[in-house]
Amino acid sequence: MSFFAELKQRKVVRVAAAYLVVAWLAIQLASIALPTFGAPIWVLRVVILLLAIGFPIALILAWAVELSPQGVKFDATGVGSKRMLAVSVVLLVLAFAWYYRGQPALRSAAPAVAVAVAPERSIAVLPFVNMSGDPKNEYFSDGLAETTLDMLAQVPNLKVIARTSSFAFKGKAQDMRRIGAALGAAHLLEGSVQQAGDTLRITVQLIKAADGTHLWSQHYDRPMVDLFKIQDEIATAVVQALQVALTPQQQEKLVSKRTDNVAAYNEYLKGMALLPNRNVTEMREAAQHFENAIALDPGFARAYVGAANAYNLLGYYGTNTADERERMKRYLDRALQLAPNLGEAHIARAGQIFNTTTSITDPAVDAEFRRGLTLAPNNALGYQWYGELVDSLGRHEEALALFRKSLALDPLAPVPADNVAATLVLTGHLDQALALMDEAIAEHSDAGRHYQARSLFRLMNGDAIGALRDLDSFERLNPEAYNFRAFRCSDLIALGALAEARTCLAAMAAKAPDAPNVLRGQARLAWLAGNTRVEQGFIARIQPADESAQATFLMRAGQPAQALALYRRADPGFFLQPVPTVYSTRALDAVRAGAALRQTGADAQGRALIKAAIAAVAHAPYYGDRGWNVVYGYAELGEKDQAFAEMKAAVDSGWYLDLLFLDHEPLIQDLRKDPRYEMILAPARAKAAAQVEAARKAGLL
Repeated sequence: MSFFAELKQRKVVRVAAAYLVVAWLAIQLASIALPTFGAPIWVLRVVILLLAIGFPIALILAWAVELSPQGVKFDATGVGSKRMLAVSVVLLVLAFAWYYRGQPALRSAAPAVAVAVAPERSIAVLPFVNMSGDPKNEYFSDGLAETTLDMLAQVPNLKVIARTSSFAFKGKAQDMRRIGAALGAAHLLEGSVQQAGDTLRITVQLIKAADGTHLWSQHYDRPMVDLFKIQDEIATAVVQALQVALTPQQQEKLVSKRTDNVAAYNEYLKGMALLPNRNVTEMREAAQHFENAIALDPGFARAYVGAANAYNLLGYYGTNTADERERMKRYLDRALQLAPNLGEAHIARAGQIFNTTTSITDPAVDAEFRRGLTLAPNNALGYQWYGELVDSLGRHEEALALFRKSLALDPLAPVPADNVAATLVLTGHLDQALALMDEAIAEHSDAGRHYQARSLFRLMNGDAIGALRDLDSFERLNPEAYNFRAFRCSDLIALGALAEARTCLAAMAAKAPDAPNVLRGQARLAWLAGNTRVEQGFIARIQPADESAQATFLMRAGQPAQALALYRRADPGFFLQPVPTVYSTRALDAVRAGAALRQTGADAQGRALIKAAIAAVAHAPYYGDRGWNVVYGYAELGEKDQAFAEMKAAVDSGWYLDLLFLDHEPLIQDLRKDPRYEMILAPARAKAAAQVEAARKAGLL
């Protein structure tokens, strides 16, 4: 008789099926009863472990024990018995291994984990496990965790890790101590959600990351209509467990209602789940979910903020329409009308002004960021965007501090890490930036932004092949990010590969004709070809309006008075006397504005502005804010020897990009007549040509 036939004869299969049914029922009863009596979570785990160990034991007994009229007979001999024993031992080992993997307390002999020092009042909310059996409900379990995170983020003096980082561990069975160390969180909140029709079963537990012990757990069996009450109870219980004292006003803010419409809330959660990766296709889908939420509940302030951020990001990475830009502004007005103290709304408003204002020094932007971060001190996106504003003003060290604050709250988010690397470049640490991006890509190879950032650093470092390969990776991961994909075309112009740049821009324009970076690239090509009217047409189409590009065109067209009017509105600091204010990132515009002043009769004021521009970038690296800007400044001041000395220093340092701009820039037309011009630039031209040829041979152009 075969082994499997004997299993049936001895009723082992029947015993196994009956055991599994009874064990499942026992676990369900225990999962309900134990939390009700306040039993710690490890008690339930012990019950599950004992039932798992009992399964192979039951199989052994079913095989060995035979009931007969003569009584109970025990037979454990023969080949079949040995096979049954082997199978049972394997099942027993698997059961223990399963429990060992999920129970840190048993692993006392495991190597010590180097836990980063985290503030005691810090927490990461891990994605709740979807127990419904339907992957389409994933957004709901994730959204419940994210809303809990968002509520906790309102608590003063509590560090709350942002969603992007805490959700990076979704579906990964890792030691809680390692997760806590990676996130810089002293506590972790995990849970599970099971939906059955209109009924919810939610289990949550608070874990001490240092040793994996459970501090608190709770089980909720409620109808769906009680969802918001459950969220309030969870957040309140966690705050109490962390021994954080709240004033009545803070407690009210903690549990303030977002919406009473469950359907609107579901749409909002679906939208939020699609934003973090900054994938254009997903962000457009997210915008529609936010629109659905607004339609279902016109009083849902956060839905307006979500939609506004989606449209803002779409314009930044891809393209958005005039209607979407107008809707973004209208939605933020409505959100702040509904919830004047909603920090996320103020941060979103600041981001909107930053992207559309005529002046980056507009005090309204700074004020809105500060207001938003005061109201939402755990908002990682707020610190990131505020850092970008500060960085654009040339305050790079201050920006680094803000980006690092954003990373502390969202340590695995791709954009703040890229921002840190970019600011390291601007402060003269290109090697550190490249190392940081290599590490980031090794850890998160699916983050497209990392490749786009590293491509620029590699190009600056004389590695066009590596840069173009990184751009290929970015385009594969985010194919509809046309505004960002246009950077490839700009890089080709910087290398002098104009034919390939035209092909690149034609392909981008066919997909996204109104993307700002596509229009800027087309305007540059038109200028290099001498087609000023075509150049002006492209610049006029850029939305929001690019006043710097407009002023540059007017200067080249011999209209300095009109250019000055734009500079006065965009950069009023240029015109302070006796000492103008010039940020390093605005040095070239300052040189042009200084030239415009000189050409309109204000020679002394113009010269002072140009000298301030030179001073602003005097200690910056050539691959940072400096570039050829000092050359332009000295040339405009008529100091040719200084201009050539600066040009030689740039070439000697390895700088080799944007040579075509030098060849066409009116500010240095006198330099180009001097034989020193070509002699000094010859090594840079050879380097650029070699890079283009190598990329062409590699099939990257």
